[in-house]
Amino acid sequence: MKKKILLLMLATIMAFTGVFGFTACTSDTPPGSDPEEKHEHTFSTEWTSDEKDHWHRCTGCTANTPKEPHEWDSGTVITPSGCGTTGTMKYTCTVCGREKTETTPAGSHTFETEWSYNETDHWHAANCGHDLVSEQGKHQWNEQNVCTVCGYRMQYTEGLEYRKAGSVQNAKLIVASIGTATDTDLVIPAYAQVEGEMLPVKGIDENAFSNNMSITSVIIPEGITSIPEQAFFNCKNLVSVSLPDSVTAIGKAAFSDCSKLGNIELPEKLTKLQLWCFKDCDSMTEVTIPWYVQYIDSAFLGCDSLKKVVFEKNNTLIKIRDFSGAFSGCRALESVTIPEGVEAISTEAFNGCVCLTSITLPDSIETIEESAFKNCTGLITITVPENVTSIESNAFSGCTHLIEVYNKSELAITAGESSNGYIAWNAKNVYTPTSGSSMLAYTDDGFVFIPDGDTAQLISYIGTDKEITLPDSVTAGDGTVITKYTLSETAFDFSPDITAINVSPENESFTSVDGVLYDKTGLKLVRVPTGRVGDFVMPDTVYQMEYFAFYYCAKLESITFNDRITTVEYDCFTGCSGLTSVTLGKAVNDFNGSKLEGSSCPNIREIKVSEGNKYYKDYDGVLYDYDMTTVECLPYGISGELYIPDGVQYLGSGGLRSNPNITSVSLPSSLKRLGYGFYNCSNLTSVAFRGTMEQWKKVSGTKVNGAQTWRNGAVYDAIVCTDGSIQRTQDKK
Repeated sequence: MKKKILLLMLATIMAFTGVFGFTACTSDTPPGSDPEEKHEHTFSTEWTSDEKDHWHRCTGCTANTPKEPHEWDSGTVITPSGCGTTGTMKYTCTVCGREKTETTPAGSHTFETEWSYNETDHWHAANCGHDLVSEQGKHQWNEQNVCTVCGYRMQYTEGLEYRKAGSVQNAKLIVASIGTATDTDLVIPAYAQVEGEMLPVKGIDENAFSNNMSITSVIIPEGITSIPEQAFFNCKNLVSVSLPDSVTAIGKAAFSDCSKLGNIELPEKLTKLQLWCFKDCDSMTEVTIPWYVQYIDSAFLGCDSLKKVVFEKNNTLIKIRDFSGAFSGCRALESVTIPEGVEAISTEAFNGCVCLTSITLPDSIETIEESAFKNCTGLITITVPENVTSIESNAFSGCTHLIEVYNKSELAITAGESSNGYIAWNAKNVYTPTSGSSMLAYTDDGFVFIPDGDTAQLISYIGTDKEITLPDSVTAGDGTVITKYTLSETAFDFSPDITAINVSPENESFTSVDGVLYDKTGLKLVRVPTGRVGDFVMPDTVYQMEYFAFYYCAKLESITFNDRITTVEYDCFTGCSGLTSVTLGKAVNDFNGSKLEGSSCPNIREIKVSEGNKYYKDYDGVLYDYDMTTVECLPYGISGELYIPDGVQYLGSGGLRSNPNITSVSLPSSLKRLGYGFYNCSNLTSVAFRGTMEQWKKVSGTKVNGAQTWRNGAVYDAIVCTDGSIQRTQDKK
């Protein structure tokens, strides 16, 4: 018994001394001491911890007290959780003070119990502060035109004219016309009463609302399955249309020439977009083609503002069978990705899409049909999928900027050849998966280059910025960094809104002043931004200019050349459709005014010549030679009465050709040659000759290419001479 008591006392003493730091160290020693020397542990009062436990360390060695788990408090909210968003809680150990944070789960959104609705849909709105809806759906109408789900009563258009159709058992109504209705916001009811009988409205007649200039919006009810031919043709003020999910076909010219009709949501079960159904809908900017659509026959022909086309991912069992001319003439269209499953790009599908810079064709494509991409001048490169076996005639005719072709097919495509629909006619590089590689170099900010040794050419800008900064260098495919490059004449043809072209001082090729591009010396004008507005006055420091300096500057109103420029090139004013005035400096001695014709500059009204010019003079906006004997250029925008002064002998080679604005002309007796005379002056109704008939016969007897051009395309009846004589246009001599 005594022995047991003794052992118990010994154990108690040992435990007591361990707690208070007097335990003998049997293995650990303090730094710098004899490894064999033992010491007693002294534990720090500060806690040491990790994510799970806490403990005290010995101040003289690596020993520690037994690890104990943290005892966390109930936590403090740092970021509260909400509906749709997680929160954050902070927890603190009540023993050692260590902290941790944990994410709390998001709560559920809450919604109103009452329905919200508009004219077509109903939903429950979120009441938790988020812009969300629940249980959204289309109205389901009963015979009282009340939605059976939400109770909304339709505010439909009164006065529409209907006709009865179908069997006695399945009678239905077809909307025949506008009738006596006066609503501009047209709502077609789901049910209508005719002759005391309430019947469902299941269709719209052909031409029902065609040429109506009052309608601004249309809501069509569920149950109508097609929009028939010309139903809303030429409704010039129609802005919006709501189509029900039941519509599967939109008929020929159904919305053609609705020039104000904006973007429209096409029903997901739609299968047919028939001929011209949205032709010339010039306010439409984007469209999504539902995946069931199989026919898009010239549906969007001439939609000038359409920039974006999206094809929904196709059901593997459904193929677009025909989209002949689908987007022909959509001049603003920029990029298209054709979905997998399409086997052919139909005839003229993208003909004339001049801004189309990117087209992605799926591997399922086998045929590219005739004129499919004709005149797509914005295309730079294209990949021919591996399964393509035929590229038909003129498929890529007029694609003047298509300089690179990646040929994955078995077709023999060679740069510079007209075969395979002219796809490689303008190509500088054709390569395959086993031969060659792309020579184009792209920058992250949208510039496209063609490297050539230690130089390169900037051929296009495909970015969207209005103020651009040209890169200081470009990296070729082999890793070569090129710092000197030139500018292609067409580099900005498809970027009409650029307001400034800037360069850094480090650029080795160009300099920029006030957003206008010059060569490195500043002596040569290279490019005026396409989006430049108003007037441009050429700096006195400029001695030369590129012939494409003003290409497609459609917003410029006037251009004034300085007194150092001597030559104004033939193509100088290409695409300057807003130009109204040009002033030539005193050094200009070579001016080709051919491009001031209507196709490029339909609004130019005057050409002025600076004082001191020894080669040209101006009179009433018309450009003459210095001696005032020859008409050098007649601005296309001059209208009304035109007076050619005495002394003029020659109307120039162009004459007054194809000017639609001149209504009358007075010619001097000094005139000797007409050139092309009055060829196709469509509004010219009066021509006076300030001389005798004998003198006029000498003038009219001169011919161009064997034709008496004063008579060709004549609208006027006769030439009236000062002596009272008249020569009628139908006279043979």
